[in-house]
Amino acid sequence: MSCRFRAALGDFTSGFNIPPSLLISIHYIDQKGINMASLIKLSLAMIFASGTLLGQTDMPTLIKFAWLTDTHVGGSTGAKDLSIVVNDINQNDSLSFVIISGDITELDVGQNLHIAKSILDSLKYPYYIIPGNHDTKWSSSGSGLFEQLWGADRFNKEIGEFRFIGHHQGPLLRMGAGYIDPDDIAWIDSILKSMPDPRQKVFMVMHYPLNPAIDNWHALRDVLRPYNIQAVLHGHGHANRATSYEGIPGVMSRSTLRRGQQPTGYSLVDLHPDHANFTERIPLTDSTHFWYSLPIGDKNSQDSLSLPYPDYSENDTSGVEIVWQYKTGSLITSAPTVDDDQAYISTVGGELMALDIESGHMNWSWQADGAIHSTPAVSGRRIVVGSVDSTISCISSKNGELLWQVKTSAPVLSSALIEGRHVFIGNGDGQFQALLLKNGKTKWTFNEGSGYIETKPVLANGKVMYGAWDGSFYALNTRNGKLEWKWNSGRRGLLYSPAACWPVTAGEKVYIVAPDRVMTAINISNGQTIWRKSGHRVRESIGISEDGLSIFARTMQDSVISVKTAGNTFELDWTRHIGFGYDIAPNAINEKDGYIFFATDNGSVFCLERSSGDVVWRHRISDGLVNTLAVIDKEHVICTAADGKVSLLKFQF
Repeated sequence: MSCRFRAALGDFTSGFNIPPSLLISIHYIDQKGINMASLIKLSLAMIFASGTLLGQTDMPTLIKFAWLTDTHVGGSTGAKDLSIVVNDINQNDSLSFVIISGDITELDVGQNLHIAKSILDSLKYPYYIIPGNHDTKWSSSGSGLFEQLWGADRFNKEIGEFRFIGHHQGPLLRMGAGYIDPDDIAWIDSILKSMPDPRQKVFMVMHYPLNPAIDNWHALRDVLRPYNIQAVLHGHGHANRATSYEGIPGVMSRSTLRRGQQPTGYSLVDLHPDHANFTERIPLTDSTHFWYSLPIGDKNSQDSLSLPYPDYSENDTSGVEIVWQYKTGSLITSAPTVDDDQAYISTVGGELMALDIESGHMNWSWQADGAIHSTPAVSGRRIVVGSVDSTISCISSKNGELLWQVKTSAPVLSSALIEGRHVFIGNGDGQFQALLLKNGKTKWTFNEGSGYIETKPVLANGKVMYGAWDGSFYALNTRNGKLEWKWNSGRRGLLYSPAACWPVTAGEKVYIVAPDRVMTAINISNGQTIWRKSGHRVRESIGISEDGLSIFARTMQDSVISVKTAGNTFELDWTRHIGFGYDIAPNAINEKDGYIFFATDNGSVFCLERSSGDVVWRHRISDGLVNTLAVIDKEHVICTAADGKVSLLKFQF
């Protein structure tokens, strides 16, 4: 076909699905030299006559559904925009169901999820829903409320000849890339393997794209590889876009939110025997805009490999030995805790277990009624953890026996601090308590907080201190729970809260780092700011040396800094470019016997010299986030990773 004709025809037929046979006919006519205007008229007549105008095929529509994503209820217009969309859907009599692919709320706090459910329950059609990262990262319920309201955070629906499998990708209460719960991957694998027709047409419904935006994307990709996956339908990017994930088509839909010149809207999907049409619907103007057609059929992408899989080559020269590794089978978001001979591990599956440090064998296990995000606190023969089922539990470290349990007003996401005879811990209502370690009886309760608590508190000079997701950092009197002072950076926005870092103290100062990328030193006696330092792009990872003379912080890009604690000004010891890449996941930094230890969200564990920051070794143990480490001594480190594995690492100096 001539270039001039191809260009002219393209202006008239953009968006048309022209069969190859028809293009051959048009090319033949063009070669015969027919007048271009006549040719275009003839071509268009042939297209319309053949019934191949995209979206107007004579093939019947099998299924039509509405697709909503990124509704962000709790944001400025989220609830209003969702209500507009739901009302519009209810005026449409041609739909079969509705899919909502995550970020239902701006934050899972207050009544946001309840409001969203109330609006969605007014749909006259059945709907299938999953959470997104805004529902799982910033969550006062530890994502437990989502499951309570909707019964599950995943779905498997067979509709006609199609199967729709939906699941979330976190991250649960942790900043960083998404991560698919190993239990969800096993669940998806079991569904696909048990299908009566192994070539059934399957749509995966996700919030994230199936690429390195999810740390362990490849684990799901490998499970999907043999099957007839038609597409991954996802949100997260707030735009209409067609792409591909190693041979699996990907379709991203716009947010329901209005933004700038973009009015409130959503997607309509028409499933035909051989294609799916994606149309943007704008309710307030009663208009639709077709934007993509997806071929439907028998698909095979087993040989499509283009995205990089995790690289473990750094281990070839690390000198690190994995002494043992224990697979819990559950996502882990908490750090390990150790005593003389046992490591205590808590999981999102709600299990608390004791592993023998020498062998890695499980000595005992105790099961909570909800997920555990709380790092176990141990003192003598007692272990204390909080759970999403709103309980604080004390377990015997000897045999896993439940010694006492206290019910609180909200899910307990924070880690306990045991000091002497008392346990200090906060919950999802912003409530903070002091309990007696012996029997769990309440010594005092502080109810004046307004943001949920996920951190581990620190105690110094008669004050217990912690950050919360209300932008504030609190100091309470340890004897009576009275508020001594409350500090705020002055920057508006809850997402800048100093809530995820584990604060550290030295002398009269308490140190925090926060998403505002500033390190702050606060006077413990009165809550006044001593200094604040920006420029190093610190985030939520901080630690202190054993002698209390240096503060360590990990930056968002490749570096670690050491800061002197002496004096009332910021004074840098050193800064070192380590090369771990971009990392915003909270991770406390530990120093032991002159060496600094920390982990990253790409699965690597680092050891640095305390005096210089030089790298001694690095070793990769996972494809995703490694939690704060338990450093036994300079040669032995116990690690928990998001993939559910617990590892004992050894490096011989």
